[in-house]
Amino acid sequence: MKHTIPLELDELNSGLIQHLKEMFSNSRQKRLTIIVDDEVDETDYLLQSSANRKRLLRSMDNARQGNVVSPDLTAFRKTSPDA
Repeated sequence: MKHTIPLELDELNSGLIQHLKEMFSNSRQKRLTIIVDDEVDETDYLLQSSANRKRLLRSMDNARQGNVVSPDLTAFRKTSPDA
């Protein structure tokens, strides 16, 4: 069985260890694997730059208002080499 428990680094303390022991005390498996994900979230990465932030927020506002551009996939399929 796999469980994902997202936490911030400052939430990692001895109380968490005790809580994990209690959570899994009835489990048949007595082994716990901790995987550290140190990659930056794509949205957080894009929001780091003020220019990207403005562009992303403007795009989100446009999408909420229904101002979206949909590609013509039929035209794309006609020009695709696999067609």
